[in-house]
Amino acid sequence: EKSEKNTAKLTIEVPAEKFDAAVKNAYNKNKGRFNIPGFRKGKAPFEMIKKMYGAGVFYEDAVNEVIDATYPDAAKESGLEIVSRPEISVEQIEEGKNLIYTAEVAVKPEVTLGEYKGVEVQKVKADVTDADIEAELNIVREKNSRLITVEDRGVENGDQVTIDFDGY
Repeated sequence: EKSEKNTAKLTIEVPAEKFDAAVKNAYNKNKGRFNIPGFRKGKAPFEMIKKMYGAGVFYEDAVNEVIDATYPDAAKESGLEIVSRPEISVEQIEEGKNLIYTAEVAVKPEVTLGEYKGVEVQKVKADVTDADIEAELNIVREKNSRLITVEDRGVENGDQVTIDFDGY
């Protein structure tokens, strides 16, 4: 769906089997973190962890895995010129049901050109004198100059000095 202000909303539906497989992968990655009485650490079955902590304990990792796998293909399939990272929001997440999420993205704006043929522009004539060139060269010299310590002569106009004195 295209929205106003050069944004689009992609709604992506992932089959339940793919989401359930991602939940099983998340279980295999994280089962060592769960301490279930009666089981050695990391040996508790999926169903026991699900009963103790709820079905959603593995959803975050599973959703991240599924989004990483499906979003690039969905973005390519949409045919939109996406210029931002997606703002993802999960619409439906349940065991045994399809995972549905939306990705809100910014797209390249559509540009409509006005009438530009036949436009006439006045040519501005610039007179550059030798004095202008010399002044610009002096500015560049001044920007790129370095300070050199001089001790064998007195202070002259244009020198930078540091004066250390006590006044009473």
